[in-house]
Amino acid sequence: EQVLRIAQDLAGYTLGGADILRKAMGKKIKSEMDAQRKKFIDGILERVGGSPATAKILFDQIDRFAGYAFNKAHAAAYAMIT
Repeated sequence: EQVLRIAQDLAGYTLGGADILRKAMGKKIKSEMDAQRKKFIDGILERVGGSPATAKILFDQIDRFAGYAFNKAHAAAYAMIT
């Protein structure tokens, strides 16, 4: 949810666009994440400005977060249910 909000507020994603990013993260689709990287960075630069390097760093953090965040979220929910 936090990544969806970041994509919307900082990079100007629509709800549908943010959901595409979420799916790419959740299913670990590298080709889609590469496409989203450009869209995300361009969106930040257009919407809030700043340096391309800072926008890249933010996306890199989101990309690394995608490696474990969804697994951790599901594991916590399943543990609570059990």
